[in-house]
Amino acid sequence: MASITVTMRPANALSHKTMNRNTGSFPGPFSQSLILCFVLLIFSPPLSAQQPWTLQDCIDHALQHNLDIRHQRLQSERTGHDVYQSYAMVLPSFDASSGAGLRFGRSVDEVTNEIFTERLASHRIHADGSMRLFAGFQTINNIRYNLSRQTAVRYDTRSMENDLILTIANAFLQILYFEDMVEVAREQLELSRQQVDKTRILFEGGTVSRGNLLEMEAVAAEDEVRYTAAQNHLNLSYIELTYLLELDPEEPFSIARPNTLDVEESQVLQDPAVIADRAMRIEPTVAAARERITMAERYVDITRGRRWPGLSLNGGYQTAYSEAFTRVVNEGGGNGEAAMMAFGMPVRHPDPGHRDNQPEIIREVIPYREQIRDNYSFTVQFVLRVPIFNNWQVRNSIQQSRIDLEQARLGYERSRNNLGQVIHQAHADALAAYKEYMSYNKSLEAARESYAFSEQGFALGLVSSLELNEAKARLNRAEVSALQSVYEFVFKTKILEFYQGEGFVL
Repeated sequence: MASITVTMRPANALSHKTMNRNTGSFPGPFSQSLILCFVLLIFSPPLSAQQPWTLQDCIDHALQHNLDIRHQRLQSERTGHDVYQSYAMVLPSFDASSGAGLRFGRSVDEVTNEIFTERLASHRIHADGSMRLFAGFQTINNIRYNLSRQTAVRYDTRSMENDLILTIANAFLQILYFEDMVEVAREQLELSRQQVDKTRILFEGGTVSRGNLLEMEAVAAEDEVRYTAAQNHLNLSYIELTYLLELDPEEPFSIARPNTLDVEESQVLQDPAVIADRAMRIEPTVAAARERITMAERYVDITRGRRWPGLSLNGGYQTAYSEAFTRVVNEGGGNGEAAMMAFGMPVRHPDPGHRDNQPEIIREVIPYREQIRDNYSFTVQFVLRVPIFNNWQVRNSIQQSRIDLEQARLGYERSRNNLGQVIHQAHADALAAYKEYMSYNKSLEAARESYAFSEQGFALGLVSSLELNEAKARLNRAEVSALQSVYEFVFKTKILEFYQGEGFVL
């Protein structure tokens, strides 16, 4: 079993701060030292802006501030309210209303049922309630449907978080890769400049021609272009990660490099089928697709329940007040009307133009509280609703829900196949990257020896400048290829570990 450990270089001088401590006395008066410390605490930048970010810092920050994740969490919160509402549908519902108004012209009073042509003031109070006793098990199936939907959306949120973690990790490794590429390009540029200096000395001594010196200077210029391009790629990688983290690109930002990146053959010796089987049980994308099958099954039950009869219990209460509801004040007037009042029958207002020998009848409007108390009515009823024919709507809904169920099952199989493909592809890529690294590592050692031999031969005049530059180009390609294979291997093996629930840890 081969095991190779790649030691990571320090990031930069800012990430490794040193402090010189004087064990002697304070450099000056004690009060001045206190003032200096106070000023440094006030005007020094925040510590978080100075410290480089680890991969875990980037992941934690992105999961908390990413806009898509926050939007998805709001969707998950919405499904929680839907679950609460589906439970509340078991409870009865109550409504109450109250209306007061004036009527003018000819109208029928709702309390006395008499026709009036005068102004009439009235007030009605109404309350009713309803409770579903049976609805073809639609209520309980709707609760189950919303519970499955809530679970599916939670898995969707976890799936989005996993995708974001992989994206952040890829951007983080991109920065590490381009930092190493900058270092390789800088070393190549420094090597070319040293070679130019050596060639200039040989030219001045008459050992090599001016053409050899110009060729070396041209190679150094090309290496400088590569160095600038590598720095540009590094800056773009930092910008990409900054936007993924929802940070201000103008603020200082740097990452903390891990100490080592291990390239071990044992990481790719596992059977990909075993990895895929383990991932199928914990991958949120597959779990969400499985929950959507349950959702579709519950929705089929809901649509089937519309064929069943429905039974509900309804109740109502109402009372009213009207100015038309009066009673006689003087007992001596109007025998017929007095008899009506004796039996509690309403009496209409007299005609103002009516005059006879009988004494005038005096009436008064029954007080508001008495009318509200006496004019009430209460109803209780059971309502049975039997579906007979509804233009095939229920039948078509059932058929469509069955189609949705089949689509959910196909989606589940598709998610399993996609996950299996990703794992097998990552395993194959990791294995290929490992083999490439082993080959490139041997090629790198050979390229270094070849360049050292060519450099010595060029100094002795045994090797031409063209051969020296070819040896240098081979060395550069070997370094870049070995570097690419390392990061390709690390990323693919970390994907395999991530899908097995081990997280993404460098």
